[in-house]
Amino acid sequence: MYIGIDIGLKHLDCAASDAAPSLPRRVPNTEEGVAALAAALAALGPTLVVLEATGASHRPLLAALLAAGLPVGVVNPAQVAAFRTTRLGRHKTDRADAALLARFGKLHGDELRRAAPDEPDLARLRALVAYRDDLVAQRTALRNRRHAAHWSAAAEVVDWLAGDLAGIEARLREVEARIAALLATRPEAAALRVQVGVGPLVAAAVLAYLPAGVLGDPKAAAASAGLHPRQDQSGQRASSRLSKQGCPPLRRSLYLAALSAVRHDPAMAAFHAKLRARGKAAKAATCAVAHKLLRQLMGKIKEARRDHARALPLAA
Repeated sequence: MYIGIDIGLKHLDCAASDAAPSLPRRVPNTEEGVAALAAALAALGPTLVVLEATGASHRPLLAALLAAGLPVGVVNPAQVAAFRTTRLGRHKTDRADAALLARFGKLHGDELRRAAPDEPDLARLRALVAYRDDLVAQRTALRNRRHAAHWSAAAEVVDWLAGDLAGIEARLREVEARIAALLATRPEAAALRVQVGVGPLVAAAVLAYLPAGVLGDPKAAAASAGLHPRQDQSGQRASSRLSKQGCPPLRRSLYLAALSAVRHDPAMAAFHAKLRARGKAAKAATCAVAHKLLRQLMGKIKEARRDHARALPLAA
């Protein structure tokens, strides 16, 4: 039996691929409702529970289902939209979406990666890194507004914006200090920073934005980041580009790391030059470097975790 759950702001709508009279069709999206739904699903023992990734909205339900020991798959909204088109779906309601997820799980459940419980440290790191990204965006907006205000006659606006900007920069320093302190407790962070081009913020983005079950898996990590190539061939026309179905903040961090690696790592510079000599555009070659860089980072995470696990009995 496959269960699909559509996550709404106020309610969680459920549907099953087979008859399930005891499955609640709708529960409130509250702490009590989530707990009741997890208990009901645990009694049913489904083959897979399918959720759609909805930013951060699905995370409380996902955590509760994993704590109950249920197998869960989180699908990309683009996958669900494409599946709806293939099914010629005429309606888009919460209940119809839940039924669609259940059918998707039944047909493609073997292909879906099972979600893994998130580590508290990595969940906190994700919140800190996302908050920092928001602060950087606010700082850029304030700098632009301050520059524009210099051309007006309102000197007080310039002063206010300067004060706002100083506050944002002070908070940025505080957040980055918290990120650095958290990274110091993670064995993977030190291993990542050995790679040329990877600083503390890139290491934090890799550990924060990749799902827990993906860390250490090069192929899955590339797909999650959206760095795997998408082939587009029809007749005499053929092209290749990034899929861009992954995490944009992570992809941006890896692209900046690739730029640095090309400048300072002879091996990456040679790889980049080889791609350029074959006719690759500069950005395409840099994205290929980012893809190669991420795969190497996954190997370093896997090795660091293995070494850490071996050292634990000695430390005890």
